Amino acid sequence: MTLATSSSSILAAIKMDDGTTLGCVSKTVIRDIAELKAMGCPLRFNRKLDTYELLDKSWELSSAPLLGGSEMLAVAVGTQFASACLPKEVATQVARVGQAIFEANTDDFDHGVDTTSMKILMPPLAPETERIFATVYEGWSQHRLLTIRYTDEKGETTERTIEPQALLFHGMGWYIRCYCYLRGGQRTFAIARIEAAKLLDVTFQPRPELYEDVTFDTFDGRKVYENVAIRLTKAGRQFALAHVLHSKQKFEKADGESFIMTLPAKAKHLAVEWILAQRGEATPVAPCELVEDVIAASRAVTENAMRQLEEEHK
Repeated sequence: MTLATSSSSILAAIKMDDGTTLGCVSKTVIRDIAELKAMGCPLRFNRKLDTYELLDKSWELSSAPLLGGSEMLAVAVGTQFASACLPKEVATQVARVGQAIFEANTDDFDHGVDTTSMKILMPPLAPETERIFATVYEGWSQHRLLTIRYTDEKGETTERTIEPQALLFHGMGWYIRCYCYLRGGQRTFAIARIEAAKLLDVTFQPRPELYEDVTFDTFDGRKVYENVAIRLTKAGRQFALAHVLHSKQKFEKADGESFIMTLPAKAKHLAVEWILAQRGEATPVAPCELVEDVIAASRAVTENAMRQLEEEHK
């Protein structure tokens, strides 16, 4: 694009690359040139050609968009969730961009959004998890391989090289869906269970097939109990409504004040954890394997607690 101005002409001619010529008042062009320079645009006036030239062809005009009420609401909510759920380093970047957008829009913006009274309260990330999450996040955002040391819920620790393909927020925690070279396939790891992570200087290509069909019910990708039935007290049903176990869970009134909740399937470790979290308000009914696993987990908790008491009273 070539911009030509002349004191002898009322109009300034802007000639586009396709040959189109636009005309406008000279004062408008001069004002816009001044504003561009104030934004850091590398412009220089060529007296021989009577033309302004762009010295750096790669320079881009960056300005915050002017948004409406619904759009600003999205910015406000997104910033709050980032602050509550993401590592501090990443959350700070999001907050900085959100603040710039607010400042670029009307100063008296209200539209029903009060950022001071909107609070997203989440459990804080442990300092160790915070550091590891930052590394995992960098690997995911830059498509770089990671080596991790991971301890599963059974206490077994393995060293793995992974492609961090997708970040998943499920329940109250973050997970990474990845391609695992140790197992030669897709795996999902709880970031809180990663004990160490190292970023490698090797990139990978996205594998959409590993995460395109991920849903609330299938995010884990591990073995599941099928045709699950759980007896709930009235308080247990309220817990199930607030902490949904499956998107297709259904309730049927049983005897007295109890209910039977059914669902087509659920990852094994998540179903056991969910039932134990209710502290007696939920009782597994089917399948038998679920009943046995809950009994075993409950027994392990009881035995460990009794052992601790015995040691303290010796």
